[in-house]
Amino acid sequence: MNRHLAFTFCILLSNIAPADSFRCGRTLVKVGDTSNTLLRKCGNPVRKYTSKEIFSDHGRQVQTGVSNWVFQRKGGKDMIVSVYSGAVVKMQAD
Repeated sequence: MNRHLAFTFCILLSNIAPADSFRCGRTLVKVGDTSNTLLRKCGNPVRKYTSKEIFSDHGRQVQTGVSNWVFQRKGGKDMIVSVYSGAVVKMQAD
């Protein structure tokens, strides 16, 4: 997948996401962070699962696999962080 397509995918997912950042302890994780940054800031997720996401690329519908990482938050809802091609593309409270 070329960079333009990946960028388009990130923009489309970030537009439908209810959150574009969340706190892990004292640090902030945001859409666009690398998966390594996510792990460094939040530690390992409590579970991972994959899902298929559909997005539009130049008028053509494309379906691809996305890895979803679930993080437990003290006193709050779990946060599901979608990772695609090594970067955070979407996050939402569960």
